[in-house]
Amino acid sequence: MVKMKDVFKQIVKEVIAPTLKNHGFKKKGNNFARTFSEFSWTINVQSSSWNTSENLAFTINTGISVESLYGTYYQYVPPKFPLEVDSVMRIRISELKSITDQHEDSWYKLTPVTILDDLTEQIKQDVENIIIPHFQQFQSVQDVIQGLEKREAQGYHENPHVLAVLYHECGDREAAKERLRSVFAECGTDLERQETKELAKRLGFDITKS
Repeated sequence: MVKMKDVFKQIVKEVIAPTLKNHGFKKKGNNFARTFSEFSWTINVQSSSWNTSENLAFTINTGISVESLYGTYYQYVPPKFPLEVDSVMRIRISELKSITDQHEDSWYKLTPVTILDDLTEQIKQDVENIIIPHFQQFQSVQDVIQGLEKREAQGYHENPHVLAVLYHECGDREAAKERLRSVFAECGTDLERQETKELAKRLGFDITKS
């Protein structure tokens, strides 16, 4: 009997990987990245933890890894291969496909009755027509900033410190300082306040003064 995990591996290797390679992505396991000078487009193909030998579900997660967040914010050396899990603006394919704010989390399904040709064609179309156009919006760190601001306005919140660091790295020190002051004012614990003060200090700010 064919195991669904073997079919899944075949789809990643023979369908997803070649499609992404055509758009400049490199592969490491079930992770993919296309790297630019200051950031990378990142993808992870995630299989469900509830999979069985005969029923398997998987989805595609996207993100953007920004070089300047390392050292200043993360305080460690950036990985040689950027991963979606370490990225900002992490968005699942089901959200990218949704035309409403109330998107449903959907997964690709592999079962003994799955029509593979239909499934693989759907995956190719989703990569070509949804994932790649999504990434193509981001050609600079400034584009990433605007994307994060837009998602925040829509109610999707990343780590509150990220935008401050990106403002600073793009030369807008005043926006970075005001962002950290705002975050500091909204901190709910002493630990959060301490972390925000320490980040501000690394960026050269004293956010406790008026």
